[in-house]
Amino acid sequence: MIHLHNILRHIFVYAALLILVVYFVATQRSLLIDWFVPLPWIGYLALTVAAVVALLFGRSRLFWCCILLAILLFFTHGKIAISTEFSRRLPLIALMLLSYLSFAKDSGFSLYNMVITLVKILFVAGISWITLSYLPHLTQNLLSPIYTFANNIDPRLNALYTPFEWLIVSLTLTLCFLRFIYISDNNHGALLLGVVLVAMMPAYTQFELHNVLTLTLATSFLYAILKDSFNMAFKDELTTIASRRALMQYVNTLGRKYVVVMADIDHFKKFNDTYGHDVGDEVLRLVASRLNKVGGGGKAFRFGGEEFVLIFPRKTPHEALPFIEKTRQLIADYPIALRDKPRPKKAPKRSTSNQSQGKTVKITASFGIAQRNKQNSQFSDIMKQADIALYAAKKAGRNCVQLANQPG
Repeated sequence: MIHLHNILRHIFVYAALLILVVYFVATQRSLLIDWFVPLPWIGYLALTVAAVVALLFGRSRLFWCCILLAILLFFTHGKIAISTEFSRRLPLIALMLLSYLSFAKDSGFSLYNMVITLVKILFVAGISWITLSYLPHLTQNLLSPIYTFANNIDPRLNALYTPFEWLIVSLTLTLCFLRFIYISDNNHGALLLGVVLVAMMPAYTQFELHNVLTLTLATSFLYAILKDSFNMAFKDELTTIASRRALMQYVNTLGRKYVVVMADIDHFKKFNDTYGHDVGDEVLRLVASRLNKVGGGGKAFRFGGEEFVLIFPRKTPHEALPFIEKTRQLIADYPIALRDKPRPKKAPKRSTSNQSQGKTVKITASFGIAQRNKQNSQFSDIMKQADIALYAAKKAGRNCVQLANQPG
């Protein structure tokens, strides 16, 4: 499922980095060259660090990207004599390989997987070389409108790439962008940025500026690896809200005044056994989404199973109560449609009138509230008090909120 806010959030990060690089390359070129001339090794160092981190975190695609960019940087150094044709094709082959890696999956670092991945990369590189060798001559007349279009914009564009090469650049950019839209995470954002910056490299002949672009890409790879790993560690995979580990870290940032709320889905085990784990997972996601929107500055966490925790910093139980009651009511009022039959793989051509869509059921949740005080200053003690209040809510008939009997 495509989430627009998630796409925009990732685009903002990598677009900001791209704009920053373009600004410095365009306006501070001499300064950047002065910085990087004494440091010809900085790009290799950055790629090595990124490759090692990718290796440790199991990000095989970004690891191979680092290897690919190191090779590209090595041959653009200018100290090794290579043909003009090879130097011209190398960035385009790199673009095709980055496009391939964008659609590939992380395959791990076992010897077998490494060899298979290397064979695939060499195969794609070979196909790319053959494509760049033979297709331009066959499509020369068909692509003349691209030459005219680029010439009308700026004649220097045709010196940068031929019409066929512009077609390759456009296709790789489009494919990687569509892949990023489909899977909007930091890894695909970094790969998309990689395609953009590699496409920019032929516009700059200085090795030092290639070093700048390489350093930028290595930084984006490190950010992608660490950010996605952080999300995996501190976000619940099923519900996408903060996990128990995030809760224990968040507790360390709280002051002396806060409220802890334990929430539990009523009769969840019976519901799960009756309707199946798939429906149970949908229920968990539904409840999590409602809890995650609680007002009053509250923050939701999945504690485990069907249990959730809400934290209200700088609040008393009575101040947090209206927000909890509203959330409880939202959960109780939401109908869940149960299909009589599994969802078909293909939509029917014509819907049947008055066709039964299955019955609807409602779920409820119970809540127990406790606050930090002098008698219960440790988080574990407050959790116990909230759990006691939750048990009281269950005993009182469920679908209600109970406050722990705590001295103020």
